[in-house]
Amino acid sequence: MNQASQYKAYISYSHNNERWAKWLLHAIESYRVPRKLVGMTTKVGEVPARVRPVFRDRDDFSSAADLGSTVKNALHSSENLLLICSPDAAKSHWVNEEIREFSRLGKTDRIFCVIVEGEPEGTNAELACFPPALAEIGLHEPLAADVRNWADGKHLSRLKLISAMLGLSLDQLRRRDLQKRQKLWAIAAVSSIALAAILVVAVTSRISAEQRRISGESLVGYKLNELRTMLKVTDDPEKLGRLSRWNKQEVSQLIAQAQAADLSLNDAGLIWRDEGNDLYAEGSLIQAMEKYQQSWLFFAEDYRRDKQNLDSLFELGQAEFYIGQTFYDLGDFAKAKTAFTDYAEITRRLIMRQPENAEWVLEMAYALTNLGSLQDRDNVNHPERRLQLLQSALEYNQIALVLDPENSFYQSELGQSHAFLADAQRGVCDLEGALESRRQSVALEQQALDADDSSVEKMRNLAWALSGYSIVSAKLGNTDEASHSLRRAISLMKAYIKQYPDDTQAALVLMVQEQRMAELLIQSEGITAYQKAMGELVQQWQSFDLNNQTFSVEVSSARVGYLLSRAWFAESQGDSRLAAELVEESFTLLIQILDKAPGHRDAENMLVDAAFYYWQINAQPPPQPILERLPVYEIEKGRARACIDAGMAAKKSLMLGDRKSAIDFSGYLLEKSYYEERFIQFCKSYALCTG
Repeated sequence: MNQASQYKAYISYSHNNERWAKWLLHAIESYRVPRKLVGMTTKVGEVPARVRPVFRDRDDFSSAADLGSTVKNALHSSENLLLICSPDAAKSHWVNEEIREFSRLGKTDRIFCVIVEGEPEGTNAELACFPPALAEIGLHEPLAADVRNWADGKHLSRLKLISAMLGLSLDQLRRRDLQKRQKLWAIAAVSSIALAAILVVAVTSRISAEQRRISGESLVGYKLNELRTMLKVTDDPEKLGRLSRWNKQEVSQLIAQAQAADLSLNDAGLIWRDEGNDLYAEGSLIQAMEKYQQSWLFFAEDYRRDKQNLDSLFELGQAEFYIGQTFYDLGDFAKAKTAFTDYAEITRRLIMRQPENAEWVLEMAYALTNLGSLQDRDNVNHPERRLQLLQSALEYNQIALVLDPENSFYQSELGQSHAFLADAQRGVCDLEGALESRRQSVALEQQALDADDSSVEKMRNLAWALSGYSIVSAKLGNTDEASHSLRRAISLMKAYIKQYPDDTQAALVLMVQEQRMAELLIQSEGITAYQKAMGELVQQWQSFDLNNQTFSVEVSSARVGYLLSRAWFAESQGDSRLAAELVEESFTLLIQILDKAPGHRDAENMLVDAAFYYWQINAQPPPQPILERLPVYEIEKGRARACIDAGMAAKKSLMLGDRKSAIDFSGYLLEKSYYEERFIQFCKSYALCTG
C-alpha cells in the first residue's frame, strides 16, 4: 500500500444499496492474496498479502450541505474508489460528489465500478446505473464488474476488482484461485464422434451469438440426459439430509453469531470457508474440515429458506467440493466420493435451470474431473470408469466455449486439458493418441505465450507442455524429438525460476527435467554427457531442502527417481557397491512415502524398479518386507493397461521367476509401440522380445 494511504479502498454507495456495500467490504477484506504473488512489484506498487483496510461510511448525509471532513479525509487517504452502481447510486447527490472529489485528488484512474442493478448503457434514464459524475470526469467506459448471476457473478467480480486494485492481470488471480481444482483437472478423449463433430462446427463456424447459444444449450441437453446415470446419485443433495444430523442448539448458536455480526447466512458461510482455506494452506486438514462443514451448514440453511436462490445452491455445491477435496487429501476416498458426487449433482441441477450459463457448464467439467481423479486413486483397476468421466468433462469444457467463445479464460484451459488428456491416454497405453494430445497442448500454450510474451507464467505453462510432449516422444522411441522438446522446456523453466526464485515446486520440476535430459543424453552424446549432467544434479540435491513439509511426498518421490537413475547407470557400469547404496536409500524413502500415502501409484512402481535393481545386484529378490509392498499386476487388466505399470510388471515377473508373464507383459507393450530405450534394452537383455 502507498505509505500516504490509510485505506486500500473507499466504498461509495447509495444507502439503498447498503447490503451490497457490506458484502463488498467483506469480499475485499477477507481475500487472501496467493502467496506467490505477494511482494511482486506492479505498476501500482508492491502486492500485499491482504487488501485492507477498506473504508465504508455508515452515516446518513441527507442533512449535510457538503461532504464532511471525515469523508474527505477518507477519500484523500484511500488508494482506490469502489463505486457500487445502481439507479439509486446514479441519482445520489453524495455518490456523485464523492466521485468528483476523488477525481480532484488526481486519482481518476483508480475508480472501479461494481454493477448491482440497472443498465450501464442505454436510453432509459430510470435504469441507468452509472452516476453522471463519471462522464463528467472523463470515465465514459469505466472498468466495471457486474455481480449479477447472468453476468460476472460475485466470485469473478471480486477477482476483477482486486486484480485491478493491485495492478495484476485477472488471469493471474483466477488461475491461482482455481489451483486447487486444477490440481485434479484431467481430460480424456471425446467419447462420441457425433458430439465431437457438433462441437467443432459450433466452435469454429462463423455463426451468430444466438445460434451459438442454441447450439450450446442443445449440447447441454444432450449431455445432461446421460449425466444422471453416470453420477449414480444415491441421496438427493437438495433435500439437505445432513442438516438433521446437526445438533439443533449448535445450529442456533452459529446462526445467532452470524446475525450478531450483521452477516447474512451466505456471507457467514464464505467467512468460514476462508478460515478453512487458511487452515488447509497450513496443512491443518482436520481443523479445515471443521470450518468447511460449518460453511456447508450456513449455505444449506440459506438454501433451505429460499429454494429459488441459485446463488445459495451454487455455494452449497462449492462447499461440497471443499469437503470432498479435504477428505481426498486425508485418504478417505469413500467420503470424498460422496461429496464430489453431490457437488456434480448440484451443478447438474444448476445447469438444468440455466443451460445457457457457461460458467456453470465449466463447473461441471471440474466436478467430473474431480470424480475421475478420485477414481484413479480409489480404484486403479477400472481405468475405463475414469476415462468415461474425463471424456464427459472435456465435452462440458468444450460446450462452455461454445456458449462463450470469446472467453479467454475458457480458451486458456484447453492447453492444460489436452495435457491431462494425454496422461489419461497413457493410462491405457495409447501412446499415439497421447502424442497427438501433447502436440495440441504445446500448440495452444505456444499460442498463449505468443499473445503475451512477457508472461512468465505462460513460459512455465509452455515448459510443462513441452516436457510432457518429450515424455511421450521418449516412450515411442523418438529420442531426438524428446531431447529437442526437453531442452526448450528446461530453458523456459529456468527463465521462470529467475523471476520466481522461491518457487520450490518449480525448482523441483526443473531438477526432474534435467535428470531426464541426462538420461536422453546417453543416446545422443554418450556416457560422459550423462555423468556431467548427473554430477551437477548431485550438487543441486545436496542443497535442496528435503524437509519441505508442503511437498514432502512429492520431493521424496522426485529424489527416488534421481537415485534410481544413478543406480541404473552405476549397475550398468559394473559399480555394484554404489548401485546397492543408492537402492537402499531408495527403499527407505519409498517405504516412508507409502506409509504416509498408502497406494501411491508412482511410489509403488518405483519400489518395483528398486527391487529389480536389488535382484540384479544380489542375484536374489529383496527381503520379504519389501516384496510384500509390491503392487499386483494382471496382464492387460486394470492398472497394468498403463505403459509404465506394464513395464514394471514385466520386471517384477522376471525377478520372481515368472518368465512367461514377463514375456506377456513385454509383448503387450511392444504391440502398443512402447519403444522407450531402457525398456528395449531390458527386453532384449533378458530375451523377452525379438526384432
